[in-house]
Amino acid sequence: MNLEQLGLEITTLRKEKKYSQDDMENFSGITKRTISKIENGFVDEVGIKKVETILDLLGYEFSIRPKNRPKTLEELQDEQR
Repeated sequence: MNLEQLGLEITTLRKEKKYSQDDMENFSGITKRTISKIENGFVDEVGIKKVETILDLLGYEFSIRPKNRPKTLEELQDEQR
């Protein structure tokens, strides 16, 4: 997953929770401008702590998996949502 894909995923999760970027700023202390840059993939580097904070607010966490491995059934089902 690259930063652009991560940003799209964060946007989707945020909208599912019905949070605005303003809400995320208020909950996390991360500026709306930074959240927008992350969601739009406009940052070359983003602090992992900021992404961790955002994902935590959305009820998700980081996961590490081997590169180029086949997706699990659960991952395929999640994509269907």
